Amino acid sequence: MWNDVIVRVLAAPGGYVHQEASAFIEFCVELDSQDDRNEHPDSDVFKPRIDTQHWRPVYDSRAAVAADYMQYKARPNPPVSAGDTADDDLSHWAKLYSLIERAAARRKIEIQNATVIENNPDLNGFGPWQSAWILYKGVGSNTGRYAIAIRGTVFSNSPSAIEDALFQPVVGRDFLSADVSFTRNGNATIHSGFLHATFTLLFDRRYGILQILKDRQVEPASMLYIVGHSQGAAMATLVHAFLFNALDNAETSPNDPLGLKGARYRLKSYAFAQPKPGNYPFAAEFARYTQTLDTAIVINNDIDPVPKVPMTMQSTADLETDFHGRFLVANVIRSVGGVGKALRSAISELCEPFTRRSAMGYGYYYNWSQLHVKATNDRAGWSWEFVPAGRVIIVFGTPIADPGSDIFFQHHATTYRDLLASQLAPR
Repeated sequence: MWNDVIVRVLAAPGGYVHQEASAFIEFCVELDSQDDRNEHPDSDVFKPRIDTQHWRPVYDSRAAVAADYMQYKARPNPPVSAGDTADDDLSHWAKLYSLIERAAARRKIEIQNATVIENNPDLNGFGPWQSAWILYKGVGSNTGRYAIAIRGTVFSNSPSAIEDALFQPVVGRDFLSADVSFTRNGNATIHSGFLHATFTLLFDRRYGILQILKDRQVEPASMLYIVGHSQGAAMATLVHAFLFNALDNAETSPNDPLGLKGARYRLKSYAFAQPKPGNYPFAAEFARYTQTLDTAIVINNDIDPVPKVPMTMQSTADLETDFHGRFLVANVIRSVGGVGKALRSAISELCEPFTRRSAMGYGYYYNWSQLHVKATNDRAGWSWEFVPAGRVIIVFGTPIADPGSDIFFQHHATTYRDLLASQLAPR
C-alpha cells in the first residue's frame, strides 16, 4: 500500500543535494536573522545570499500582514464592512492587528508605514504564535520548482517563544477535523504548539499556505520543497506530513474539501536544527513514505541544544505496541504501562486547554464551512516519546570558549550556513 502511495504522491528526486541545502539555508537566514540584521545593519553576516537567478520570492507573509494592517487602520470608523461575513473582510483578523498595535506600543515603535511592520519580526507575524513564511518560485533551471520557507522562533516575540513551550503531546490524526490529518497512525502524537501553529500556517484564509498555493496558481506536479530552521524546521516536517496525507486523500477519496485533487505536488523537505516534532510512531510513519526516496533531510549541529528538545520522556507504555500476542511479558508491560499512560494523558489534558485558548480568534480559515473544524476536536495524547523525524545528518560545531551573551550561537541559521559550506560541500 505505502509503495503505491509513494509513487502516486511523492515522485520526487531524493537525497541530500548540497546545491539545494545551501540555497534553502539562505531562505532561513532571510526569515530567522531579520532581528540580527536590524541590530547589526552594517554586518554582512546576517544578510541572506539568495541566488536570484534561480529563486525569486512570489509571496511574503510579512509584507502581506504589514499591508493589511495599514489598510485595516485606514478604514472608516465605524468600518463600512461592519458585520460583513465575507471571507476577505479584514475584521476577521482584528485580533491579530490589535496584537501588532500592542506590541508596537510596548516597544515604543511608531508605525508610520507598512515597511516598519514588514522589517520588524516582533510585528510581522500572523496567527496566535506569530508565524511567517515565504513562497519562492524557481526560475531558469529551477522552473517548475517552488519552495515554502517557514520562520523559526523569534525569541523577542513572546507568542513565538511560547509555541515552543507548549510541548504536551496531541493526537495527529483527524486534528480539529476529520479532513485534517498529519498521520494515519492513532498512536502518533505531535508537539501541541507546533501542531496548532502549523494548522494556522496551512489554513489561515488570508496568509496560509493552502490559500496562497491556490492564489499563486502553483502548477500541478510542481516540485514543492518545504524548508525551515529551528521551530520552522519542526513545522516544515509537519507541513510535509500533512501535504503527503492530504494529496493522497485528494486522489483516492470521492470528496475534495481541500481542493487538492489533481495537484500531485512532489514533496521534499529540508529541516535545519529540527526540534523533535512528534513521538516515535509519528517518526516511523513519516519514514515509511520519505525514507525510500530520501525526501526528508534533517541537518542538526551536534552541539546545538535545540534539536535535543523537547526531552524524551518514555514509559513502559511506549513499548506496548511492539509486543503482540498474549505473551506474559506483553501483558505485564501493558498492565504496568497503563498506569503511566493514564497519568501522562491527564497531564496533557490539563495543558491542552491553554493551547486551545491561545489559538482562538486570530483569523478566518480556508474552506472552513466544508471542513467542519471544531476547536475542541484536538485530543491530548499520552506518549511523550519525542524523537527526530526524517533522515538526520549531523554537522559538527566548534565549541567557543566565550560566546559572550549569545548562548544560542550554535543554533543560528548563519552558523548552519557555515557548517554546511565547510562540512557538506562536495570535495
